[in-house]
This record gives sequence, structure tokens and C-alpha cells, in this order.
Amino acid sequence: MLHIQKKSSLLFGIGCVLIILTLLPSLFLGENAIYTYHDQLDGEVIAYILQARHLGDGRILPEFLGGASKTALMPPAPACILLFRVFSPLKALYLMQLLGCVTGYAGMYLLVYENTESDIAAFVAGGLYGIIPFLPVYGLSQYGLPLLLWCVLRLRQGRGRRAFCLAYGILYALNSSLILVGFAVLAVLAIWIVRDWVRKKAAPIPMVLLWGTMTAIYLAENFALILQVLGIGDQEVSHKTEYVLGSENLWRGFFQGFLEGGQYSTDRHIGILGVAVLILIAEEIRVRRSGVLQKEGVQRDRSVTVIWWCLGCNAAFAGISAFWNCSFFVGLKEHMGAAGAFQLDRFLWLAPCLWYLALGCCLAYVWKSRAVVTVLVCLIVSGVTGITLLKESDIKSNLQKLRNPGYPMLSYSEYYAIGVLDQVRDYLEQEMGLTQESYRVVSLGIDPAAALYHGFYCLDGYSNNYALDYKHAFRRVIAPALAESDYLRAYFDEWGNRCYLFGTECPGYYTIEKNGFYFQHLELDTKALRDLGGDYLLSAAYIANSEELGLVLMREEPFETQDSYYRIFLYEVADEER
Repeated sequence: MLHIQKKSSLLFGIGCVLIILTLLPSLFLGENAIYTYHDQLDGEVIAYILQARHLGDGRILPEFLGGASKTALMPPAPACILLFRVFSPLKALYLMQLLGCVTGYAGMYLLVYENTESDIAAFVAGGLYGIIPFLPVYGLSQYGLPLLLWCVLRLRQGRGRRAFCLAYGILYALNSSLILVGFAVLAVLAIWIVRDWVRKKAAPIPMVLLWGTMTAIYLAENFALILQVLGIGDQEVSHKTEYVLGSENLWRGFFQGFLEGGQYSTDRHIGILGVAVLILIAEEIRVRRSGVLQKEGVQRDRSVTVIWWCLGCNAAFAGISAFWNCSFFVGLKEHMGAAGAFQLDRFLWLAPCLWYLALGCCLAYVWKSRAVVTVLVCLIVSGVTGITLLKESDIKSNLQKLRNPGYPMLSYSEYYAIGVLDQVRDYLEQEMGLTQESYRVVSLGIDPAAALYHGFYCLDGYSNNYALDYKHAFRRVIAPALAESDYLRAYFDEWGNRCYLFGTECPGYYTIEKNGFYFQHLELDTKALRDLGGDYLLSAAYIANSEELGLVLMREEPFETQDSYYRIFLYEVADEER
């Protein structure tokens, strides 16, 4: 083990086994496992699948949005494209989750042990960090932060394992997103280097080398995207230029960021904060009393110093987030085009790593004090935090699914309509003689990700960076629905990442379960859909006014299986003369 005494290696190994055990239910369930679908199954998994399919193959993803640029679907962990190239999407996703959780546990264990030399504290903090419900599609972006921080500390101190630390820095850059967290990592590391340079008149060369290497990798991975944002060359204009940005109260934003975290960085740390504050107060009282008695300075406990740093940094991250989203900065961002959509509040993605490092230091501090009450309080807080994390994670959902196959949450298979869309594909091939690349489809009441998963060439999809011209062209297709709903109009016009078909009879629902629901009056401009290249519409519900819309039901009997979530009706977009 890396810098772990032999007596602690067993405990470290037990933790690894426990982390792996939490993921066994999803392994046993296979396609029936439950994975968070928002911003994962609906978008990022599809990005990996399509990028893997077209690895080294031009600049276009022909199946997506009628042939979008590859910058429309940028996987958050570029190196993991290779997993989707070698394995099935489900196996690749499972491996990403397994590697992420184990790396998160191991990194936090090493980080806490490095700062406290307490194997118990490292075990608890590492175990909790390993089960935080981060999305596995983000690779090492969040799970990998503790091990990266451990590596930086060792490089800064000039200690051993330099080759490993530099190699891991490269691995982290290859398996994380510059846009989501990499920029924050580089910024903090740069500040750290400059601080050391000012104080010591020199910065550790390995740290500078790490920063330079990671920066080069991030720039290479995102070169086309950076050119697009800067408006250099013949890059298309992003639909982000039409974002309508909302603002929030500065202080409310600060306290929300500090106490709750940001998007996908919530880690249920309020109990940790409470314990940390109590320990800081207790240590301050101890130091003052000891100083008076000894009439000299008393050295503070190292764990307490680390806790101060963790709380201070997280307060700074919350402050950055709050300022970036306050009305003053939002007004500036509105004049920055696509760059204005950049989310500086992603600094909060660094916070969970520091909160759980603080927890480890709290545990080490009270463990050394041997005060029964404080030890119990810390253990209770750790236990409650762990239970909360488990309840909010896919681990709990998969345990429920394993125990009760009828558990109502959408499974991987149900979300992607496995066994149903296969029938649609085979029908069009065998009955109509069509190959998938010869026609274009849109989905209604089914997330377009399902059709993309099955190799259909789609005109709709979920992207945070596609061409503005395409948004305007697609808007004409759904204009009748937008005209009937202020909610849908604002949702698409002011944001527009979901380039989907909408229906005012079920606004905001992209997954319609098979039941008695049907569209009585669907609002759709089929002429605009035909002009966009649409040939077929896959609908999760019967469309009563299909004839007046110019849609032809291809088969009276819908496509479904006995246990499928969806019942799919296949409609052809008729020619004008029909």
C-alpha cells in the first residue's frame, strides 16, 4: 500500500471490499438495475456511445440532431470513451461506477491518513466518501479529487512516489471534465503554486510540472470547444447565446452553497459542519487555557489546522458561486455570448472532498481525546450521514429492486426501451426494407436517448451546446405546442438544452408509461418536421388527431413486451401530397 503501515492495510482492504459489495446489487440485476437517468442515461451515456462509435471519424455525429458537431456531446471523462469502445454501454457504465467509488474511497483514506495518521478516521471518512451518490458518468471529476489532493501534497512536500503522483495527475485530467471541475482544479493549484513562490521564493518543480501537464491535456481535449466559445474559425454559433440567465440573492446563494452544496455536489455535510465547529471551539478553549497555565504559546493540533483550511476554502468556493450568480455578474454574463453560460459555481464540486477530509480530521481529533461523549457524537453524525447518503443513492434503489422486482423506479432496460425499440428497428428493416441510416426519427413521450441508444438517426436529443440555427429550425416543429404553453415556451426559448417534442397535454413528461393515456390534440407542425428531414415519429401514446396532423399510423398494434414500460406507436410523417 502507498504510505500505509502494515497494521492499517487490513482495514484499508476491508473498506475496499465493502465498497465493492455496495455495487453488487446493480451487477446482479444487469439491465434491470437502476441508474440515475437525469444528466446520465439521457445525455452523458449517449455522448460516450456516439463518441466511441465515431472515434477518429471526422467532426460530425450523424445520428444526433440530424448530424451535429462532436462538440454537441462532449463526454465528461474523455478517456472512458475507450471503455464504451471495448465493452457494452451497461458494462462500461458499471466499470466507471466501480472505479469511481473505489478511487474515491482509496483517495480519501490516504488523504485523511496522511493528515491524521488515524486508520479508523481514514476508514470512516473514506467509506462515506465512496458512497456519495456522484454520477459515475463524470469519471474521476469528483471521485478522484481526494487522491489528486493527496498527490499534490506529496509533490509539494517533496516526498516519495513522485512518478505515481504525476501519473495520477495525467490520469485525472484524462478522466475528468475541464468545464465541470478541471478549471477549478487548475485555478486552485495555480494559486497554491504562486503562494509558495511568494513565501518561499520558489515553487516545487513537480507541482509546476503537474499543473502544466494537466493544463496541456485539458486544452488538447477541449480544443474544438474552446475555439467555438471564442468564436475562432468556422465554428458554429452555440444555442447557449440565447440562454436567459437567472440571478439569486447574494447571501442566500452563499449560505445555500456553503450549507447544501451545488448541483451534483450535495453531500449532506451539515452534521460534519456542526461537529467541526464544536471541535474548533473546544480546541480554542484548550489552547487558551493551556497558554495561560504555561505562560507560553501552545501548538495547535494539526487536525484542527486542516479543519480550519477545509472550512475556509469551502466558504471561499460558496462565495465565488454566490457572486457569479448574483444580479451584478448575471448582467455582465448576458453580454458575453456563449461564454456567459460558463458555470463558475462549479467550484463547489471541490467542496465534498474537503468536507469529508474535515470529517476525518474531526474523528481523529476526538479519538485522540478519548472523550466518550464527543466520540459518540462523531460516530452518530457519521452513521446518520452514511444512512442518508445510502438512501439517496442508487445503491438503495437497487437493493429495493433486488428484493422486489416490481419496484416502480425506471430500470436501465425500461428507460432505454430494450426489447421494444429493437422491434421497431427490425420492423422498418424487414417490412419496409430500410436501414437505420436511411431515415430520421423523432420521439414523443420517450426520451430520444432511447432511440439513440438503439442506433436510430434522430432529429431530437439533449445537448448543452448545439447549433443555434438548428434550435431555430427545430422550434418551428414544436411552435404550435409552445404557443399554447408559457411554461414550455420559456423552457425551450430561454434554455433549450432539450430539443424534444412537447405536448401541452403532458408538459415536462418525457417518459409516458403504457396505460390509458393518449394524445387527444397533439400540437405539432409536421410540415416543419418533414422539412427538417423527419420520416417517422415514435410515440409512447396513441395520437387521436394524427390524420389531421399528417401522421400515418404504420401498424395498429403497438410495439411492446409483456414487462416493458413503454408501448410504442410508429407513425410515418406523410408527404404533402398524401
